[in-house]
Amino acid sequence: MSVTPGYRLISLPHDRAEEMLDVNTWAFTGEIRAEDAAAFVAEIPFPRVRAMEIEDAAHGRVGSVAGVAAAYTYRMRVPGGAHVPVAGLTWVGVHPGHRRRGLLRAMMADHLSDARARGEVASALYAAETEIYQRFGYGLAARQLDVRLPRGAGLRDVPGSDALRVRLEDASLEHHGEAVARIQGRLERPGTPTLDDAAALRSRFSDPLAHRRDSERMRILLVEDARGVPVAYAFFRRHGSWDADGLPDGKVHTWSFGAETPAAAHRLWSVLADLDLTGVVEAAPLAADDPLLWMLKDPRSVRPRLRDNIWLRIVDVPAALTAREYLCPVDAVIQVDDPLFRDNTGPWRVTSRDGEGHVEAAPGEEPDVVIGIQELSASYLGGVSLQALASAGLVEERTEGALHALAAAFESTQAPVCNLFF
Repeated sequence: MSVTPGYRLISLPHDRAEEMLDVNTWAFTGEIRAEDAAAFVAEIPFPRVRAMEIEDAAHGRVGSVAGVAAAYTYRMRVPGGAHVPVAGLTWVGVHPGHRRRGLLRAMMADHLSDARARGEVASALYAAETEIYQRFGYGLAARQLDVRLPRGAGLRDVPGSDALRVRLEDASLEHHGEAVARIQGRLERPGTPTLDDAAALRSRFSDPLAHRRDSERMRILLVEDARGVPVAYAFFRRHGSWDADGLPDGKVHTWSFGAETPAAAHRLWSVLADLDLTGVVEAAPLAADDPLLWMLKDPRSVRPRLRDNIWLRIVDVPAALTAREYLCPVDAVIQVDDPLFRDNTGPWRVTSRDGEGHVEAAPGEEPDVVIGIQELSASYLGGVSLQALASAGLVEERTEGALHALAAAFESTQAPVCNLFF
């Protein structure tokens, strides 16, 4: 991997956190208040922070930081139920005075190579600018719905919901971290990350004032079964307001939630949609087939807005494809093109029987389907059909009928979504 002359890649230690925050204020056009600094630092996964440090005075002060990137260590659910190791790319930024010098490209190559060396099959991220990361092979692997749930929204009955207990408390890593991590590990939807890693879990409970935007401090709703075992959670804030007639018109905002059962999901939304002095719940991210959408008596009332969720980049093709389930038998040779990892490139034979996949190199065999690493990554969680990508001219069928069979095998019984922003 080449680095632009005059810069060098380093691992950035915790005692240089202030420099990392400074680069990000330049990259994302904002200020970090002094009282928020500790909260933001608590979110940073320092064992996996990398930075571009200036070596040549022609570029600036020697030893100062010009770019940063970090990663959380996740295990992510894939179709079929397996958890696979995935790097959660975050905190990526280049100081605007050092743009157009290849720093981001070098940091991305470093990140993807590191993920692969750690045995992670893919890297995932939320993209601030989507065009940037497609250059490095990331595909849009999941979309999300943002909804506005009106106060008192009618929900269809779900057996067992009324028997569940609810706790509403100030969110605390000490008191609620174990419960949130446990629930995350039991969620079955593709794209859902676990919170085994301490840094990833700690980041969930960071509550800087900048995130509140005139709302209250971070709260948590926990749904418990009859034994007192948590089966659902939601982080939320309320913002109080009154309309021109003096009537309460506050908002509830939730940005991360999970429920293990239909009854738990029903109880969670029933409570959030009936908090005093509020008129609407702003909820995200929902999958395209989230249970709430089917529980609603009036689905039009939530005004869903579709947008991108996570972008994913496979770094180990055979490991990634072997780990997931295939919905129907398939036997096809795919030609993958990966300009960064040459051993991902080449023909691969994908076979499955009884849902279990097997992937092996197929040197010299003619491909049935030709696909780039970006499109393969986009289709990995089952959030976009290979047929849809082919219809857009992004996947090529060489053998008649092969694409239909492969697309059917790659489908997922649930739409993917990542319920944690990172």
